[in-house]
Amino acid sequence: MVPGSEGPARAGGLVADVVFVIEGTANLGPYFEGLRKHYLLPAIEYFNGGPPAETDFGGDYGGTQYSLVVFNTVDCAPESYVQCHAPTSSAYEFVTWLDGIKFMGGGGESCSLIAEGLSTALQLFDDFKKMREQIGQTHRVCLLICNSPPYLLPAVESTTYSGYTTESLVQKIGERGIHFSIVSPRKLPALRLLFEKAAPPAFPPPRSNPGPWEPERGSGGRPECSGGCQEPEGWAGPTL
Repeated sequence: MVPGSEGPARAGGLVADVVFVIEGTANLGPYFEGLRKHYLLPAIEYFNGGPPAETDFGGDYGGTQYSLVVFNTVDCAPESYVQCHAPTSSAYEFVTWLDGIKFMGGGGESCSLIAEGLSTALQLFDDFKKMREQIGQTHRVCLLICNSPPYLLPAVESTTYSGYTTESLVQKIGERGIHFSIVSPRKLPALRLLFEKAAPPAFPPPRSNPGPWEPERGSGGRPECSGGCQEPEGWAGPTL
């Protein structure tokens, strides 16, 4: 849970800008359905105030906005490292985007281009800020879903954040007050380090005990949250 939050609550009238940053490689593909069921859909339902429906529509700028960023590995060249969907206010449409991800490539790579994904996400938050000038501050959430540590390479495709490393990007996310979560089917030290780098200076470091979704033996393979992951503020998350 985000430090300082006060127990479970539904989103209600909460207006949020939500960006999912997802590794689109075959390394994540076998685990994605479990992540979708146990973490992503409950998060979307929280921000939507209920299960997504075809009639969902929050207006052009007044309601919660969702955007999807899918990043790959260096073996996808000469194709773009990142695919980005423009924001939508329809939670139903957003779920169809998730269901349409084709997890391909990356089988020969041990890392993924997380910096490219996060740099694109930061550009989206910059765009959200311009869109939201009429309604003021919103709740901003960035969820990184991956099964590989980052390359040490900086971002190169972003016009605004080219040259930023993965660590500098998550630090910028924290400095801007964007709530950052990492969800992974494995506990990777490199991902935990990213989470800690994103914590705003006023927040205490994440606790050292397992994250809230770590499965016990025999729990059916429910995906675990990388140690110290955050849920959306005020949201208790799915129970085991």
